[in-house]
Amino acid sequence: MTFSEQTEAVLQYFDHYTGHNVRKRSDIGAVLESASMLDAAEEFNKLVFSGKIVWNLYNVLRKAQSGQEGYQHVEREFASGMQDFREDLLFFVAKMPDDVQKRCTEIYLGVGQGTMRNLVDLAHDFARFKDLQASQGQ
Repeated sequence: MTFSEQTEAVLQYFDHYTGHNVRKRSDIGAVLESASMLDAAEEFNKLVFSGKIVWNLYNVLRKAQSGQEGYQHVEREFASGMQDFREDLLFFVAKMPDDVQKRCTEIYLGVGQGTMRNLVDLAHDFARFKDLQASQGQ
């Protein structure tokens, strides 16, 4: 997918902000491009926020042990957050060009073994995007 000058500028700034530590750059770009074309800033911010939630909960789960008090609650919250994240992402994927839509559906919305890992990687990037927004006072 070819990005507009505006989307490419945002991605370059994001690359600089993260120290080129973006895991799913082209997919972030596709969502940015879709959000811009749809004039969907509110929906984009909702996706960014849900990605931040998923990433934070994922990190809590990684550090916890399954028998710890509250672990099951965090696990349920993570599953719920992941479902919200997928639904928020679907809003944009459904409006992408067919080839991008097909690829994103397979990678993030499918039932394959790597889908969860891919979603966590994407959540990482959106969490970093949320950090960038916060640093800019947005």
